[in-house]
Amino acid sequence: MEKSVAELKEKNSELWMCGTDSREGADRYFELHGISTNHKNVTRELQKEVYELGLPVNNTICALLVYAFISGYKNVSVIGAPMNANHEYIEQRPALAYVVGYLNASGMNIEWEGVPHTVNYGRKKPLKAEDDIEEAEDGSKQ
Repeated sequence: MEKSVAELKEKNSELWMCGTDSREGADRYFELHGISTNHKNVTRELQKEVYELGLPVNNTICALLVYAFISGYKNVSVIGAPMNANHEYIEQRPALAYVVGYLNASGMNIEWEGVPHTVNYGRKKPLKAEDDIEEAEDGSKQ
């Protein structure tokens, strides 16, 4: 919510937003839960193919990514969907990770801004790629 619609559209691309977002100016709004909204250009239902691919579509972000894929979009940026509320993190984030992986492997480039960092379970700290490199006894990296 900290970015304006103008800032979000800086990339000169189509802007999709959830219908519950109060900001005006998106190209399309999607409200898939039956919640009323004041936006005029709201899509309330996606085509059945979105749900027939066999992917775990259990949240709006999954549904919109699959919809974009079957609609032919090749490059997608997700902004402002951190998936960090308890129920989102536990119930929806694994499905979203699967969908993103599947779509990336299928040729869609998905860029994600603001995704929470993975936490290393044993160390309770953010995991970075360099954490996978072990140090030898002499201090050199292996």
